[in-house]
Amino acid sequence: MAKKTVGQVLRDQRAKLDMTLNAAEALTQIKKMYIVALEHDDYDALPGDFYVKAYLKQYAERLDLDYDQLVTAYEKNEPIEVDETPDLSESYQFVKPSERLEADEELGDKKWRYYLPIVLLGTVAALIIISISATVVLNKPKNSGIAEHLYSVSTSSKSKASASHPAPSTSSISSESKAPEPPKPEIAVTGNGQALAATVKNVASPVKVNLSTAAGLAVWIGMTNSDLPGGQITLTNATPTTTTLTGNQTVLTLGKTTGLTIKIGDTPIDLSSIVAPESPATLTITIE
Repeated sequence: MAKKTVGQVLRDQRAKLDMTLNAAEALTQIKKMYIVALEHDDYDALPGDFYVKAYLKQYAERLDLDYDQLVTAYEKNEPIEVDETPDLSESYQFVKPSERLEADEELGDKKWRYYLPIVLLGTVAALIIISISATVVLNKPKNSGIAEHLYSVSTSSKSKASASHPAPSTSSISSESKAPEPPKPEIAVTGNGQALAATVKNVASPVKVNLSTAAGLAVWIGMTNSDLPGGQITLTNATPTTTTLTGNQTVLTLGKTTGLTIKIGDTPIDLSSIVAPESPATLTITIE
């Protein structure tokens, strides 16, 4: 038996049904921001206690859950006991002792037959190397005058080549290797209330979105079309994150915007148009 909160039970059941937030919104006719609040036990984000119970009833019926159990746990602020039975099934095969002995003997014979050619080849190779080394030592010329003459000619040629072709200066090398700076992203923010839209231009692919928050604050964020694990994260100042977009548009569902910073690369997005920073909001980012 495991103990879970009401929000965890709702979220696990939705995941078990392989249902997205958009599908849950369409099925229950409950706004996505309120579904997110229910699944994270953030009841202060809902208009009042009446709406909490009404949405719990509506959501529980669509997910085939026990509404009375959920409401009781919500009113008493207690966890719910849930059955979680691990799958301990394994397959075993019995092998007779005689069969194991025969297999070991056969494996030993195979190993010997495998290593025998390698040993023979190694011995032959060692004999060949010894013979060649002895031949070279015995036939080594006593007079090395020819080799010394060739070395002096080679050294003289290299000196002349160096004098005729001086090395390029460091200033020319640094000027040639300096790459032009990429243009800064252009971000245009529109909308007001609790829904903003940001259009981004002149941004390199893949597009990186940096998420961070001020000290002492925690913000839940849901994100589509990105490599964010599970499509969601609870952000704190100790756990800033950078995620890569997998499409040209992403929708961020924000638990709140107070103390939250969202950047495309190093360029921040202006969230000051949000009317109620302490309430859930959405931000749609489009890459052009």
